[in-house]
Amino acid sequence: MFTSNTAISEAVLYARVSSEDQQERETIETQIEYAEKYCDLHQINLTDTYKDDGVSGHAHALADRPEGKRLIEDAKAGKIKVVLIYNMKRLGRKARFTLDAIYQLEQYGVTIRSMTEPFDTSTPMGRFVITLLAGQAEFDRDTLIETLWHGANRHARLGKWLGGIVPYGYRVNQERFLEVNEDPLPGKEDLSEAGVVRLMYYLVANQKMSTIKVADYLNDLKIPPSYIVHGRRVKKGKRKENTAGVWNPGRVRNMIVNTTYKGLHIYGKRATRERELIERNVAAIVSEEVWELAQQVLRDNQIEAFRNQKRQYLLRGIIKCGICGLNYHGTSYSGPGRKPKAYYECNGKLYYNGPIKGRCPSKNVPGEWLENVVWEECVQFIQNPGDALQEISNGIEQRKSQLAELLQEKEIVLKSISDKEPERQSILSLYRQKMIKATDVEKQLQDILAETSALENRIKELDELIFAEGNLSHQFDSAELLLQELRSKIEGEPSYETKRMIVKTLVQEINVETIEPPGGGRKKANVNVLYSFSKSKGVPRTLVTADF
Repeated sequence: MFTSNTAISEAVLYARVSSEDQQERETIETQIEYAEKYCDLHQINLTDTYKDDGVSGHAHALADRPEGKRLIEDAKAGKIKVVLIYNMKRLGRKARFTLDAIYQLEQYGVTIRSMTEPFDTSTPMGRFVITLLAGQAEFDRDTLIETLWHGANRHARLGKWLGGIVPYGYRVNQERFLEVNEDPLPGKEDLSEAGVVRLMYYLVANQKMSTIKVADYLNDLKIPPSYIVHGRRVKKGKRKENTAGVWNPGRVRNMIVNTTYKGLHIYGKRATRERELIERNVAAIVSEEVWELAQQVLRDNQIEAFRNQKRQYLLRGIIKCGICGLNYHGTSYSGPGRKPKAYYECNGKLYYNGPIKGRCPSKNVPGEWLENVVWEECVQFIQNPGDALQEISNGIEQRKSQLAELLQEKEIVLKSISDKEPERQSILSLYRQKMIKATDVEKQLQDILAETSALENRIKELDELIFAEGNLSHQFDSAELLLQELRSKIEGEPSYETKRMIVKTLVQEINVETIEPPGGGRKKANVNVLYSFSKSKGVPRTLVTADF
């Protein structure tokens, strides 16, 4: 072992471990025990010990560690002359952190000596050796991480769960694979985590609920979210605290857009450094069709949220640009006599972040003209459906299948309402035992009343939906009867809401193709409409080539 020519009489010990070091058995206790024997051997008085337990040497410089900061402050105050370390990795896992720590301490006349390696910063040779060792340590660590990542990627491709928070609705089995969690929730024996996920997708995909309404609904049902079920806590400052235990719209949306629930998990999305993304199949909780429908509803709800426009745009969210693929939105520009005139304009004209470079050169389309043309097409379609009756009949069968799901949800809500009374009695019992205050009782009872009222309103909604689906089963056994109902809606002067409903039902997409004349001049536009129930489904019908 290398020894310094400089004899020392007293020193302090700096010890540090992270979770990785503990796995290598380099614990704080090991370092202290070794230091005591080392000091006895070399007749050194150990005056103090600085212990950073569980602190990463890769992510934190010496001054950013609690005991490392105290060490530097004591060195600055002249209390320290020699610092002993078990090995060079205790100062840092990065060469920069290690050399910075040595430089900081040497500024205050402090010498660093490793008890297991041939260096001592009091000599030129020692300073040279530590520079080499610091670089080697960082290289070894980076090589180890790279090796571990390759191993992790290999297991990820096999579909194994490699750690992290398990998605709500799943659990990890003994072979480390995700499986659907059908265990009953605490206090909700009729529901499992997977059942909650299915309910959430049903409410969004079939009932067209917003994420706000879904979150409120789940809270009213007293369904515990993931943090409550698994007893997890979140870090606030230096401490971990329990969460409020409620669903919020952001959490609902994150679950709706999560591809895991349709059976596709992407490993590596949460990595802090660039790495390979690995797609692997897992057990699905909802079908891909339901998942895609929920995504469309989220997009539709976002579009429907624009309520502050002075004019109602019948075709909003339906028109797409043939150049950049973005949606058209409704807007207005000054027309004859400076009166505002409605237009549909591509979103690519407003933002530079579209699929093409710069603003989209697409052509604006007059709103009133396009709406009149499309509406007249819809009316003609309803009055003369031609060979579309069979496709409409298929749509009716799909609607009938929703009746059973509505009845099942009604049973869950009714049970939740019946559970409110024991909950209310429990609160009153606690008050009689003087375990809670009157103000707490009042607040809790008000909460129960509000939750009960919300659930009762949902029962009314469900009854209306069940009644409507029941009527559909009996009244519209043929597509012809359904068309008769649509014809009754377009009699007279239908409201905007009625028109909007019919257009969204019959029109799948409108595409605007902008045409640049070869010799220059005003642009033209081909307006193509793709109907949902036309005989040539999937083939757009060109309404007109227009020069506006």
